[in-house]
Amino acid sequence: MPKDMTTSGDTAAPLAGKKKNTLTLKTTHALRERILDDATKVGDKLPTEKALAQEFGVSRTVIREAVAALRADGLLEAKHGVGVFVSQKTETGASSAETVGNLHFSASMLDILELRMAVEVHAAGLAAARRSWAQEAKIWEAASRFRDALAQNEPTEQADWTFHRAISEATNNEAFVEFFDRLGLSILPRRALEGTKRGTLITPQYLEKSVSEHNAICEAIAGQDVEAAREAMKNHIGGSQMRYRGLMVQAGKSTETADNSLDEQV
Repeated sequence: MPKDMTTSGDTAAPLAGKKKNTLTLKTTHALRERILDDATKVGDKLPTEKALAQEFGVSRTVIREAVAALRADGLLEAKHGVGVFVSQKTETGASSAETVGNLHFSASMLDILELRMAVEVHAAGLAAARRSWAQEAKIWEAASRFRDALAQNEPTEQADWTFHRAISEATNNEAFVEFFDRLGLSILPRRALEGTKRGTLITPQYLEKSVSEHNAICEAIAGQDVEAAREAMKNHIGGSQMRYRGLMVQAGKSTETADNSLDEQV
């Protein structure tokens, strides 16, 4: 693990992570307002990452993450080799039939989690075998940002997605990176949940457990232990599968109870 992330007394890295997370949230909000402004039309092309970074006074990484968040919300669409365009003026959020970029998912979130299991377990193993020092540091940084966001009671979605995307980059296989960019934040189970259901699945205890699971993945990748990395990722995504499946079973029982109640009234 990089030295600046191992010493609890060293506040430089946590402060930097918190600042970057806040910048991403502010930039996402500002860019969203720009898209929803009457002057912006559907089909308009966004300026380049470099131009947006200069305009908002942030790094290109922050712009990239803000754009990814807005793509997940359905406001932007990326056309490979061409640019990023405004796809609509109304936020759709996530639904049971996910529409992300050019991909249309009629699958349930359980099916998407199963797909993630297949892709990300393999990605973790490749990252352990192929990661560069810079890529390893980026994975640790993303894990630190997730931990800091949780400690500050700030949204963790962006940091969580960034962590998994950083691992995909460390595979040094562009197909894995494109998988994450096309899916965006909708790849996270919480995006398919609303209201009390989200609170039931995404508890503080669940997020704290994610911190330790992220660390286990980081340690395995840093140690270039392919099998340990695969096992750590399998454990991490498997936990989400179990919780989400349990929530769906509970919801099914609630629906069945309500239906029986209606039958009795008729």
